[in-house]
Amino acid sequence: MKKFRISFISFLLIFVFCLQAFVFADSGIPTSADDLSRPEVSARAYVVADARTGEILFAKDENARMPIASTTKILTCLVALENSKLSDSVTVKADSCSVEGSSMYLFEGEKLTVKDLLYGLMLESANDAALCIANHVSGSVEAFAALMNERAKKLGLTNSHFNNPHGLEDPEHYSTARDMALIWCEAMKNEDFRRIVSTKTYRMDLEDDDGYRYFSNHNKLLKTYDLCIGGKTGFTKTAGRCLISGAAKNGAELVMVTLNAPDDWQDHREMMDYALSLYSSVEVATSGAHKHTIPVVGGKEKSVTLKNRDSLSISLRDVTKLEIKLEAPRFVYAPITDTNKAVAKMVYTLDGKEIASLPLYPEKTVKAAEKKSFFQKILNIFK
Repeated sequence: MKKFRISFISFLLIFVFCLQAFVFADSGIPTSADDLSRPEVSARAYVVADARTGEILFAKDENARMPIASTTKILTCLVALENSKLSDSVTVKADSCSVEGSSMYLFEGEKLTVKDLLYGLMLESANDAALCIANHVSGSVEAFAALMNERAKKLGLTNSHFNNPHGLEDPEHYSTARDMALIWCEAMKNEDFRRIVSTKTYRMDLEDDDGYRYFSNHNKLLKTYDLCIGGKTGFTKTAGRCLISGAAKNGAELVMVTLNAPDDWQDHREMMDYALSLYSSVEVATSGAHKHTIPVVGGKEKSVTLKNRDSLSISLRDVTKLEIKLEAPRFVYAPITDTNKAVAKMVYTLDGKEIASLPLYPEKTVKAAEKKSFFQKILNIFK
């Protein structure tokens, strides 16, 4: 009887353990030591990704279609930068002044530049600026929305649709945490966009007036978290609190997206801390580590050696995934007079995407070969 009781208890313990494992797996509760150290996130949907490669580090409901409020303006800004000039002059129309929500308080007939509008758009989240931009770039909100959807399609996004440039509530205006991360990564390739979203304050002088407008970035992480490099806030009653932010440390660059997150500021701080802790700075090349000999056409010397002068460290999660390739011409022409001009480069990629490069310089100059006279050419033929 005693022997049976021990067996039954053992069986019961095994059954409970298996049941717990099944429940954990089914509910998405982390089971590894690494997963258990992840922060708890208040968002209905979120994603944390490597901005250099697009690799998702961790996420929840990242493909769920949801309203995105003013984070829409990231795509608005990108489309405007790609289809207009910062110096373009814009005259404010009456229908741009009466929109609800955040505003930079434009008035009909006012003239300002696309640059001023974009700072108002991204720092103050101005809906009137969004309408002015749409009208300037495309002539109407509908035509500008078509441009936005076309740009999203080029990025391969299939779970996003944009009906306006500001993100005010519309059942046909939606995206996902994953799609918004990809839009952010694409926008951050634009230097003007990077500069705008990383700006804490901006002063816009009024035309023919001593007055000015003063914009302060709504993204308070720029002022409270040293590693933050920009972002965009958003809120409507339906969308809840939405936030997209970027962070960088030792060459690693991340993007964090939270949709419908009651505690978004704390979410992003903890997500940034945790995600950046997954990376280590690795020295992948010392000075002179890469050498490549290349033929010289028409030179006194037949070849020249190229090498890197700088060392290179990259923040990586797994150095074994790093790939290195040489990008160099098949040959160079003499003379080579400038040893400070790179001739080739070593390219470092993760998942097929370039994350860093090292220029290769000639070790020395190479003079052009002396031109031979007609008599010398004939003599060489006989020889």
